[in-house]
Amino acid sequence: MTYPLTRAAARYAIALTLTLGAAQALAFGPGGPGGGAPAASDASAGEELFGRNCQQCHNSRGKGGKGPQLVKGAWGPGGANSDDYMFKIISEGRPNTQMGGFGPALKPEEIRQIIAFLREEAKRVQVADKKAAAADEENWF
Repeated sequence: MTYPLTRAAARYAIALTLTLGAAQALAFGPGGPGGGAPAASDASAGEELFGRNCQQCHNSRGKGGKGPQLVKGAWGPGGANSDDYMFKIISEGRPNTQMGGFGPALKPEEIRQIIAFLREEAKRVQVADKKAAAADEENWF
């Protein structure tokens, strides 16, 4: 059975779908399903989750320590690692390393929130590095 929709109801349904769908698509971040930028609330939640689960090895804010840094190079903005790859590594771990899988302990949306946090932090680090390089260059001229 089909139900006829008025134009106003159809526009509302489309707008609602786009609004709700955009929130889910943005939660994954660039390079993952739906593309787009991570939602700010996901990055905030991801920061807390990162602190509880990842900071012990990757240092505060992903700067690196016992484990590699996660905000520059292949893990940083424009790096070789997509969000899908990051999701797989976080959930399944890396064989022959100390990186165990967090899939059993974290929900998929929590892993996506951690990725959103790392993407936001990587952008922040990139901007800070550019500012530092510009300031250093000014001292020479």
